[in-house]
Amino acid sequence: MPSDPSAFPAVATARQEPGPVDPVSPDSSGGLVWRRIFPGRLDQVREARRFVRFLLADDPRADDAELIVSELAGNALRHTRSGLATGRFTVEVVLDDSAAGILLTVYDHGGTGTPRFTGHDQQCCTEEHGRGLAMVSAIATRAGYQGTPSSGHRVWAYLSPCLP
Repeated sequence: MPSDPSAFPAVATARQEPGPVDPVSPDSSGGLVWRRIFPGRLDQVREARRFVRFLLADDPRADDAELIVSELAGNALRHTRSGLATGRFTVEVVLDDSAAGILLTVYDHGGTGTPRFTGHDQQCCTEEHGRGLAMVSAIATRAGYQGTPSSGHRVWAYLSPCLP
């Protein structure tokens, strides 16, 4: 499975205006994939961070990956049906054998809106919420989403390989 999101057709990225697109399944071409489903409770964001920290313990990008997953999981719980009593969210970590990139993905159950990586007005800078996806975009090489409010979202961030 390629970890570089540019290999996925019809992917919205933080460097472009994101929009709803149909979910796509990347083809299988090697690499390591870990996926875990978490109950839709805020205390599970901590468990999602631990999951990522465990998988990437020896990687210098572990702090960034942990922060990104924390933000994406928190958003899934706050802004989608994943945060309802019967909700859940899925965290996926993909390490590409050939590119050494890390693809971090959180799947949610959809809701009334879509992830917004851009387009926030200046008023949000004084609010407690509203800057998390901008932070993810700043840390990640690329970030974006697929899906719709009715079908759920696949929100992802790609971390490039570390320079030697």
